[in-house]
Amino acid sequence: MQNYVYKIFNLKNMNHSFQSQWDTFFPNKVPISQYLVQYFTNSWFRIHSLPESKRYADTTEEYELLLNRHNQIITDCFGENTPIFIVSGHYFSLSDMDQAYDPIFNIQYKFHLEKEINLTQTNPEDYDDEENLFFKPCSTEVNWKPNIHNDLLKKIADDKVKAFMISFKQNIIVAPYDGGIDLIIFDDTKRNALRDKYKNWLSPRADGL
Repeated sequence: MQNYVYKIFNLKNMNHSFQSQWDTFFPNKVPISQYLVQYFTNSWFRIHSLPESKRYADTTEEYELLLNRHNQIITDCFGENTPIFIVSGHYFSLSDMDQAYDPIFNIQYKFHLEKEINLTQTNPEDYDDEENLFFKPCSTEVNWKPNIHNDLLKKIADDKVKAFMISFKQNIIVAPYDGGIDLIIFDDTKRNALRDKYKNWLSPRADGL
């Protein structure tokens, strides 16, 4: 499993840290992108990055379209200059702990280490055949502005980084992936309005994936 490594800074006990707010809003849920859809099925919908559900961009024009779509809908979700957390992390086992932070690539943020999660204990149905597997979340608080985070969005689209964005104030989670964006919006009115606005970007599949 690929490890993701960032510029890491120690996190003090902060009342409004990512971890404290996540634990308050979503107790007993792990902050990993792959689980968000199953956690929040009733508040979720997905858009695809490219026409005809093409997964990966190959040309400059396709990357431009992908980034335009992502910036447009994320801005509609959060608004401009809104404080959000970007949350990522990496997996490791006890046997490779010493190598867990070796740099593999760089992204532009200064991440704070959060408390590690033993996935073998918290999600045994998914990891029962593994040696003790851990996930170390990392978070950083930034402002959302269109096109400022294009490097991150492009790396997620190319499956080089996994990360999601969250505004606790607005109660919205935006989780880009290599193929589209999962949007978790707990306000029914706002979620339905965005689904209608971007209906041409929705998956044609009956399950919305």
